[in-house]
Amino acid sequence: MRPEENNRDYLNEVWRRVRVQEYDKYQLEKITENKKFLRRIEIKLSLLIFGGLSFISVILYFILGVSMEWLIICISAFLIGAETYDYLSFNEAKRRIYYENSN
Repeated sequence: MRPEENNRDYLNEVWRRVRVQEYDKYQLEKITENKKFLRRIEIKLSLLIFGGLSFISVILYFILGVSMEWLIICISAFLIGAETYDYLSFNEAKRRIYYENSN
């Protein structure tokens, strides 16, 4: 091989490695961005569901006092809220993953 070809092959290999490293860096940045985004969604969902349920349970406490009806309603509401939170957070994560893979 001539020296020009060796030099060109060497430069091509160097630039290929640089592109791979830039791609890896971009993917890592995208991963950290997605983690932050998903964490914000989880916080919003949990505050919306459990904050609302806590507010309703406090109102029911003042209306009904400590009684069996209050406990049954609040426990049922919190169980339904927990299942709703689990369902919504799973669907949001799944939708986000599908969106990322389709691009």
